[in-house]
This record gives sequence, structure tokens and C-alpha cells, in this order.
Amino acid sequence: MNRRSLLAFALLTPVAQLSAQATHKVIDPLLKQPLQNPALVADQLRHFMLTKVQPLPTVHTAQDLQTQADVLRRHELSVIYHGWPNEWVNASPKFERVGVIERHGYRIVKFRYEIVPGFSSTALLYEPEHISAKMPAILNVNGHGPGGKAVEHKQKRCINQARHGILSLSLEWIGFGELASAENGHNQIGLLDLAGTNGVGLFYLAMRRGLDFLYEDPRVDRQRIGMTGLSGGGWQTMLLSSLDPRIGPSVPVAGFSSLTTAIEHPEYAGDAEQNATDMRTRADYAQLMAVRAPRPTLLIYNSMDAFAPAS
Repeated sequence: MNRRSLLAFALLTPVAQLSAQATHKVIDPLLKQPLQNPALVADQLRHFMLTKVQPLPTVHTAQDLQTQADVLRRHELSVIYHGWPNEWVNASPKFERVGVIERHGYRIVKFRYEIVPGFSSTALLYEPEHISAKMPAILNVNGHGPGGKAVEHKQKRCINQARHGILSLSLEWIGFGELASAENGHNQIGLLDLAGTNGVGLFYLAMRRGLDFLYEDPRVDRQRIGMTGLSGGGWQTMLLSSLDPRIGPSVPVAGFSSLTTAIEHPEYAGDAEQNATDMRTRADYAQLMAVRAPRPTLLIYNSMDAFAPAS
């Protein structure tokens, strides 16, 4: 009996009679018959999703850009802070100094700081040996990989900044370094979404606290605060420096891609926080980078290092 006649038999046989024969051996082969080529379905889905990607803003004057940037920032922050209490969002930075390490030409001040009540992170402030008034500052955010802020190249970057007379703050990232635990896994933020709170808000507040700390430091020149980071640190740099005008120069190193690239290459999509609920709908990461103008921005990508995708 061929497949067509088998299907006709199944449809025409009385239920009572069919029930004795309709075992999984009969039904399963029918259900497993592909209706469409999977590659074709994936291609059609990609083309559909690409039509939903928002275009880059069209502007004719600097005022046009500023107006669109203000609207976009307000919208994105309303999404990020959805469900978070205002008293938490607007709280002053709470940094507790827990130790200091003296080195030739610089020192490392160790801090514990509150992200939200009941959840803290750690940070290292690399200070020049000689402190002067109104110093530049750089917020260094860390990304994926074991070791967190203690990784050698991260320390060298901050030491180099301090030796050039810059206050350099290095933040631990949720899920890595001192915050490495299964409970802090990035995909756990879906549980916050289920509770009515956008999970990406936790990641945003974690890095924004560092900016608040530098901005309130009387030694810092508020007009000279920069930000940089690699991998997930690149994503953090892109997001915070786009949405918070207090950050001047921004150097995101890899860590994010446009929605168009993510659709065409799903392996680049990133973690849950990088694709958080209701984000990337009205504004994609490409738009966020665009509204940083005229503040200086250096985008660094990677194709020949340890973070490069497999070819």
C-alpha cells in the first residue's frame, strides 16, 4: 500500500475500526513526511525577518539627529527599565572600598558595589601614582571568558591607562570572574522576564553604576569620560555609550552585530541579554551606534584573534 492509499485508508476507516490499527507504526510515518525543504523554510524566514529590520535614521541636520537620538534613547531606556523600581534605577552609586594594592607607578583600589539591593558585584579602580585635578577616566567593562577582570590582558589595559594619567575602572561582569556561578548564567534572565521585569535591566544597571561612580568622583573631568570593552564588553560599551550622553569617546571591541548580520548568521546572535525582550525592534544596534554622533567612536572588529568566528 503506497502513502496515498494509506492516507485515504486512515481517513475513511471508521474510528472504532481504526483505533485498533492506528498505532504509532502507522501514524508516525505519515507525520514524518516533510512538507517543505528545511533549507527553503529557513531561507524564507530569513527574508521575512530582514523586511522587519528598521532602517538607519534619515537626517538632514545635526538637530534632526539629536531629536531622533533623544526619542530613541527614551524609548530604549523605557524598555530596559521595564519592571524595575524607580528607587533602584535612580539610586546613588554605593561603592565600598575593601582594599588597595600598591604598585610602581599606579595602585589598584578594590571595591564591592551594589547593583540592586541584595545583589553586588566587584570592581577595580586603577589610579595613577600621582593624582591631579580633573583627570580623564575610562570605564572598562569585561566580557565572556573565565577569569573575569583578573585576566592578564584586561589588567594590562587598565595599568597602561593608569600610567598615562587616567582613572581606569574595571567592572566584573555577571556570570564571570567573582560572579561565576550557574545562578548568574545569562540565560537566567528569562526568569526575570517571567516575573514582569526586563532581565537586560540588571546588566544595564551593573555597568551604569560604574559610570555613576566615575561621574561623581570629584577628581574626574566629566567632559573626558570614555568607555571600552572586548566581546561582551564590546556589547556593553555599545549599549551604555549610546544611551548615556555622559560617555564621550567609545571603543567597543567586537561583541555585537547588527540585526541584519544576526539574521544572516544566527551564530552571531549573542546571549539572552543581547537579544532581550522588546529590544532591537524600534532600534537596532546599528541605529544606536549612529546616534552617538558627533561623539568620537572607534569600532574594532576581530578576524585574526582568539575571538574570531571559525571560518
